[in-house]
Amino acid sequence: MMTDQNKYEEWLSCIANTRLVFNSISELEHFLEAPSIHSNGIKRCFTSFQRLRSAFRDLACEIDEQTDGNLDLKTILIQYQKSWTFFRENLSRRSHPFEVALELLRYHYPPYLRNNIGRKKQAIYRAVEKQHISVPFLILFLLKGLPGYDSKNGDVTDINVLFEKVLSLLEKFTEGCDIYAKLPSIIAAREEPKKTRLSLLYHITSILNTYEAYSSQGNLYEASAEIKSRVVNLDLSGYWNECDGKLQNTTFWEIEPTINDGAYFATFWQKDAGNNLTGTRFTLFLYEHDDGSLMAYIVHPEAIKNRMKGIPYTDKDHVWYNTDLPANKTPLKLPFRRLMASSVWKANLNLTRITDQKTIDIYENWFKNCNIKKPYSHLEYTFFPEIYAITQDDIYLLTEDEQAFYKIPKSSFDGFENIQIEDNIGLMEMDGKTYFAFDEFLIYLPATNHTMKKYGITIVDSIK
Repeated sequence: MMTDQNKYEEWLSCIANTRLVFNSISELEHFLEAPSIHSNGIKRCFTSFQRLRSAFRDLACEIDEQTDGNLDLKTILIQYQKSWTFFRENLSRRSHPFEVALELLRYHYPPYLRNNIGRKKQAIYRAVEKQHISVPFLILFLLKGLPGYDSKNGDVTDINVLFEKVLSLLEKFTEGCDIYAKLPSIIAAREEPKKTRLSLLYHITSILNTYEAYSSQGNLYEASAEIKSRVVNLDLSGYWNECDGKLQNTTFWEIEPTINDGAYFATFWQKDAGNNLTGTRFTLFLYEHDDGSLMAYIVHPEAIKNRMKGIPYTDKDHVWYNTDLPANKTPLKLPFRRLMASSVWKANLNLTRITDQKTIDIYENWFKNCNIKKPYSHLEYTFFPEIYAITQDDIYLLTEDEQAFYKIPKSSFDGFENIQIEDNIGLMEMDGKTYFAFDEFLIYLPATNHTMKKYGITIVDSIK
């Protein structure tokens, strides 16, 4: 029977020999302040149970910090050993590992492509599910992104190559995602500043979780509900600029709250020499990240148009920024930093609330005397939450005149059976047209006879 001391010796030896957390043994030695691991090994460097446990806990804390609490070192090592044993016995001799990895992903993730797979491989893939084997670990083994649990291959010298090989597979697997042209989590993985085998495992897990969340309307609803539980309401009403609140240029922001918690309209205004004041109204969402920071998700007005047309979001459509969570509900400064590379959005968005009345008066005078131009005004919208009732089979929305109801069958879309009365579902007015809006599902349908007939939507006088 393995003792706790033996367990920590084995785990620390695995971390050292496989270069799981650090790419070189010298980095691990520096972190643990044990300069002779390379010559003496773990057992001789940490001679007591207390020292072994302390070293492991230090590494566990490092992993927790690196992954925002999403990976647990003990769990990782248990999965590592179990997955390696399974891989060695079932998949290690397979030819064309890239194709096997792609097939494995398509088998275990939506839309679950399970036809045209031989009986032997079908049995292996079923066993992965039945035995709770980690698919991310199997992907890493197949692509040689991670050595065996008992490996002693030495330092990692090709981590960038390993990242690119795995991310290329995941790009191929996730292509065709209805919502994103390229998953943001793939972009984030490429920009990882501390590329290691452990961070690669973390990003694979994150990418697959993100893909699964957006792979069906039901999953998307659950992901939206999770984000809604983290919304942050701040008092941001008023004018802001990016020159420390001073009137040093002719650009500024006007922020207005919407009827939804944590959601705002943020219009960027720019005055030119020809006395034209041009504004673009973005939608801004605020929520708390896993690490306790404040996330800002900014959506371009063309994003909803693209969603209506079934065009996946691209870099231009949206951006994520991050800053420290303000100490109070009425912050004076919001020094946002962009989270991922972009060819469109600024790297930093240092907003300062305008409190000087003279500056406010100048801005408001521009509105009175300049030629107002809004190139995306046709895409500005007004949302009316109109859920009136939910029955076993249908959802009822008040009509525009509030004299009748739109009766929408829950069977119209996957996931509609989960809709709650407080969800952001209702009517949206944009460019003189009315749409049925289902925010949690990113579904926006024109309220036309054709659409209503297609989805079985009717107008009724009463709820049944």
